[in-house]
Amino acid sequence: MITSQELNNEPTENLLEYIQWKDEPDYAEVAKEALKVFIFRYQLDLLKKLVPICINWGYDKQVATELAYETFDRIWKYPKFDLLKSKQKDYNKAFIFYLFGIAKRLLANYKRSETEEPNPFTGDEDIIRDFPDIDMLEIGKERKAQIQKLYELLNEALSRLSLKHKIIYLTYKQYESITNDGYNLPRNLTKKLQDELDLTQNSIRVYKKQAIETVNTHIKIYGSK
Repeated sequence: MITSQELNNEPTENLLEYIQWKDEPDYAEVAKEALKVFIFRYQLDLLKKLVPICINWGYDKQVATELAYETFDRIWKYPKFDLLKSKQKDYNKAFIFYLFGIAKRLLANYKRSETEEPNPFTGDEDIIRDFPDIDMLEIGKERKAQIQKLYELLNEALSRLSLKHKIIYLTYKQYESITNDGYNLPRNLTKKLQDELDLTQNSIRVYKKQAIETVNTHIKIYGSK
């Protein structure tokens, strides 16, 4: 088997080619050795650029090191580079800039993950086909009466449309109400809607818009009575 020592003098483009063979049983070990050489060759240059930026962003050298290895992990997963897309003509210099571009995107993602609220969806979301049973709600009588009136208004409005409109309206209202953080409905739920209602996602958007407009108009006219 070829060792990392034997690959030390190979140009970067050859190392990338070896890494591309990682899924071939006969070349898997060669690919791993090529990655070792690759990391040894570029980690210091990458860290020299990455450490000052991480410190400037309020992080320590450990974060810079972790991001550097995440960058190399990206290269392992996607071992490709096009010199023609770089302003640099020297392959090695161009590749350093390429690595640094990956690292900067990972740093931005790292920063964003610290400030974003966690995704509220669990993957267990299901289609909502009807209103919940008000008697099961642990709320006061006055509040229950208010909700009962609202449900009656919504039912009256949605009865003017198809059952598909009602299901789409209730499902979106249920799950959009639990987050104000800009998350779209989870893919597994929109797929359930598409399959059960035999609609494309574009059609679902149209149905949703129609339902919302009908409900809003109905409440505007009859809600104050």
